Amino acid sequence: MKNAKTEIKILHIQLLPLLTGVQNVMLNLISHLELENKEKCHRYFTPKFTFSVASAPGGPLVEKLNDMQIKHFPISGLVQKIILYDIIIFWKFYRICRICKFDIVHTHSSKTGFLGRIAARLAGVPIVIHTIHGFSFNPFQSFPKRLFFMFLEWVGALFCDLAISVNDSERFVAVEKKIIPRSKIITIYNGIEPLKPTGEIKRSDLGFNNSDIIFGCVSRFSKQKNILKLIKIAIGITKQDDKIKFVFVGDGEMFSQAKKMIGDADCAHSINLPGWQSNIPEWNKLFDVYILYSLWEGLSLSVIEALSLAKPVILSNIKGNNELVDEGKNGFLADVKRGKDLEEKILLLTRDKTLIEEMGKESKIKFQKRFTVKRFVENYRKQYKKLIQEKL
Repeated sequence: MKNAKTEIKILHIQLLPLLTGVQNVMLNLISHLELENKEKCHRYFTPKFTFSVASAPGGPLVEKLNDMQIKHFPISGLVQKIILYDIIIFWKFYRICRICKFDIVHTHSSKTGFLGRIAARLAGVPIVIHTIHGFSFNPFQSFPKRLFFMFLEWVGALFCDLAISVNDSERFVAVEKKIIPRSKIITIYNGIEPLKPTGEIKRSDLGFNNSDIIFGCVSRFSKQKNILKLIKIAIGITKQDDKIKFVFVGDGEMFSQAKKMIGDADCAHSINLPGWQSNIPEWNKLFDVYILYSLWEGLSLSVIEALSLAKPVILSNIKGNNELVDEGKNGFLADVKRGKDLEEKILLLTRDKTLIEEMGKESKIKFQKRFTVKRFVENYRKQYKKLIQEKL
């Protein structure tokens, strides 16, 4: 380390002030490194970390940061869509970085990753890091749109020291398509503390029997999560076998449409939509099998939570998801373009409760090997340390 600094100032840049996977990954990292600060674990670093976060104002993320006593910079006008006002957003990021003189700026999400990386570098921030929670381009976009977003990712990569992919698949894509040089990108899997349910949701409260097999997930009701197609498949399955039940926890722009589909099919007794819930561990405990049929993902925290509770999983066979499943061992991968494949995997599991138990045990083993918060924080700490030694 060129200069013995007693404090390392780190700014994390987020897009929306929500508490979805992207924000929770950041909070996991901050909270554990903050704990080390308080415990003075200086075997890892001599200086102390001081964290700040910039994002759109309001929302549960800001409330959480206030509880953690982490400084928050509200960026008014920051929205998910690309708009002309983003020029002003870029200027806001630049001014914050220039005035506060951060040692590290760590960006998240595609839009803020693009604007934040460039603004931080031009403002003179010595270390710029970006975590890729899933690229902005995907196979379900038109070719011109996909090419445009690939170009933005390439430009953003020019302005950072390190890109961190949450899965190997997208790291391989970034290198293969020459979006990010091999030397500037690594994989660090998301990690969490194992879920510890403190209560129990009774099956009888949902109108289910103890002999029923419950497939469920915690998810946004959005196009990305492919929730309407999943519900359509669920409706067909429940009409074949009334012992199969589904519970989809969450909310979003497609919630009303999903509820109408279930009502029109007269399947509310078999497919439960409890809306958004705060007691997620208890809901995950209720499920016999965790199911997610997304069109694209980074590395789903909700699936990792299910693994920590020893739940077998059925996931769409896409980048990210395919690194959470050892096919036929802790679950199955289903073709996202062929609903019949998902139906077959669901029916296969319902025929053998012993298989559900065996796969659940394998999920727990997989979690302990790859997705613990200890491993996650240690890997990030190593990268912070390496860059601090090189750049400061």
